[in-house]
Amino acid sequence: MRRMSPDVPLLNDYKQDFFLKRFPQTVLGGPRLKLGFRAPPYIYVNQIILFLMPWVLGGIGTLLYQLGILEDYYTGAFSGGLMFFTAFVIQCTSLYARNKSMTVERMLTTDILAEEDEHEFTSCAGAETIRFLIPGKKYIANTVFHSVLAGVVCGLGTWYLLPSRITLLYGSVGATAVLFVFGWMTLCIGEYSLIVNTATETATFQTQDAYEITPLMRPLYIFFFVSVDLAHRFIVNMPALEQMNQILHILFIFLPFFWALGTLPPPDALFLWAVEQVLEFGLGGSPMSTHLRLLAMFIISAGAAVTSYFIPSSVGVVLFMTGLGFLLSLNLSEICFIFKHSVTRHRVRSKSKALPSGSETQFTWKECVFYIIMFVLALLETSLLHHFADFSQISKSSPQAIIGYILMMLLIILWLLREIQSVYILGIFRNPFYPKDVQTVTVFLEKRTRLVKIGVVRRILLTLVSPFAMIAFLSLDSSLQRPHSVAVSIGFTRAFRMVWQNTENALSEIVTVSVVHSLIFSKDLWWTRSLDTGIRLLLVGIVRDRLIQFISKLQFAMTVLLASWTEKKQRRKSAATLCIFNIVFSPFVLLFIVFSTLLSSPLLPLFTLPVFLVGFPRPIQSWPGAVGTAACVCADTVYYYQMVPSLAAALQSAMAAGSLGLLLPGSYYLGRFQDRLIWIMILERGYTYCCINIKGVYTGRVLTLQESLIQVGKLNAEAIRGQWANLSWELLYAANDDEERYSIQAHPLLLRNLTVQAADPPLGYPIYSSKPLHIHLY
Repeated sequence: MRRMSPDVPLLNDYKQDFFLKRFPQTVLGGPRLKLGFRAPPYIYVNQIILFLMPWVLGGIGTLLYQLGILEDYYTGAFSGGLMFFTAFVIQCTSLYARNKSMTVERMLTTDILAEEDEHEFTSCAGAETIRFLIPGKKYIANTVFHSVLAGVVCGLGTWYLLPSRITLLYGSVGATAVLFVFGWMTLCIGEYSLIVNTATETATFQTQDAYEITPLMRPLYIFFFVSVDLAHRFIVNMPALEQMNQILHILFIFLPFFWALGTLPPPDALFLWAVEQVLEFGLGGSPMSTHLRLLAMFIISAGAAVTSYFIPSSVGVVLFMTGLGFLLSLNLSEICFIFKHSVTRHRVRSKSKALPSGSETQFTWKECVFYIIMFVLALLETSLLHHFADFSQISKSSPQAIIGYILMMLLIILWLLREIQSVYILGIFRNPFYPKDVQTVTVFLEKRTRLVKIGVVRRILLTLVSPFAMIAFLSLDSSLQRPHSVAVSIGFTRAFRMVWQNTENALSEIVTVSVVHSLIFSKDLWWTRSLDTGIRLLLVGIVRDRLIQFISKLQFAMTVLLASWTEKKQRRKSAATLCIFNIVFSPFVLLFIVFSTLLSSPLLPLFTLPVFLVGFPRPIQSWPGAVGTAACVCADTVYYYQMVPSLAAALQSAMAAGSLGLLLPGSYYLGRFQDRLIWIMILERGYTYCCINIKGVYTGRVLTLQESLIQVGKLNAEAIRGQWANLSWELLYAANDDEERYSIQAHPLLLRNLTVQAADPPLGYPIYSSKPLHIHLY
């Protein structure tokens, strides 16, 4: 493996020049003011005119408003109409220039790299000039749509930045002038990217923009800021909304910096991330293995929450939440698939169908019977408790409080049983119950027999005992007896779903709420007075997830910082300066980590150096492609094809016993089987199942005749996401594909080379990637 010399630049000379041309274009929204060749002055003048055009048109409307000729809403409509007409003329001009045939004879040059950027211009309004300034849209529909959108953005932006409106918010002429000038700069940047020339964004989620979604990114965020101002205009006597509007007016002028740094996601990534976050934390679901499953589950889960609000009977609400929460936590697609093929096989009376027969089919029906029994028992328990129990406020002797104490003991027991299954307790201390000798497989398996029995006990407590105990706790809550509200519908729909979807997390959340309630004696606190149990559980779940992310990101940042100095062969000359910089400005670094945690976005170490940026929020899969559809197939791929079935069986027993810790979607594991390195990612999690993706990376070949063990270790998920975010930035934005582009190639904690290989193409090059595999945990 080649190691990077401290003298090797992170970007070569050509890439540095390329980056210095691309980044100003990104900051300004598309104008190419720095070119790799000498261009006539009118090229720059035309770009400046096109850039300032929205300001001129909006300024006309603003002037008419200030003179009292037009009302504020007529001002917005007037400026928007002018902008729509101008944008449509610009797009039609570009379309005319593209259709006009013109042959330009180029002169030969010996500099191939410089030739890529060179253009020849004949006049200020020539076809070549127009094609260079205004590339135009791929589709005629987008020509019209983007022109209309440009008019709407300019009209609302003019209304948003009226001086009288800003003065009313802040009461200061100086603040009005600053926000007016820089606010219009933000609008001009957004408009130029939409109608003239779209800049290459640092926040890249798709390698190819087939449907021209990228131009919509900046107007989308402008619309969000304007929508808050519109809400403030029409909703009076709401101080929180006014304060939010004041803050957003200030943040509005910093939007170009957020766009340039890649902190704000493109529309497609934003949509998938938002759906995933709402499904997981608002509706109690799990991230899904495919985008189609994610959208389908989100729609069904949201429909369940809405339906529960309109059910008049409290018993009916609880039964609906319990039953649907159980059903949605199952692997419904696999159950439907099995049922469909079973019916088909029964019709044709054939035993040679795709699904297996015999013992495996019998086992499938046993599983279905188990689910039916659990479903009936859950409904029976909920209805009886909710109908006959006493719903007095929680006290130390109330039935709900007693069940809370039982859940505390269950949580402690399950934690101890899970830690006993791990090699290291708390990840630090060697587990004395764990076998030390792994050289001989027979001896190892004999010593693990006791741990297998402990795993069975843990599985029973987690699968059978804990869900019913938590259902009892929720069914006895007095909030379900009050009149229906949106908060109760959302909170308890999520709570009853989480009991089955992710039992361990639900148990920790309920215990936390129970402990906090027992420690709070005052009834006047916001926690006790304004929140019901469902919303408390929702807030605790969000805090728990963000706290885990914060700790992981902090560990990742410290590892990158220490690795930049301790790896002597790869220590750069700037290492000492960067370390001192991070220490001196540690509060700002910590602020970046906190901001990244709140957004659930990756912490991006630029060039794997301790220079941290906040990456844009994205789904847990980090890449839009379907799982298992891309791999760099080679001769060694066949080894992974043959190995995956036995590996899946081994992972099933380890996951069910708790040896791999908490099975959370987005977790990564690194396994070693003989000479093969295996990359495992958990895609989704449900009741008695989880869905994983297995990747293989290239290694050497070692042949052995004896049976070998599978060694699996859990990785820091935030470190993986951060390094993949940096990889995306380097390859797709900085176009830095040098073989030695990374500042830290080999480090025992960062695993930089393996992380790069395991990323989905075109970022990485795994030699094998499986389809989503469903692992049964029973």
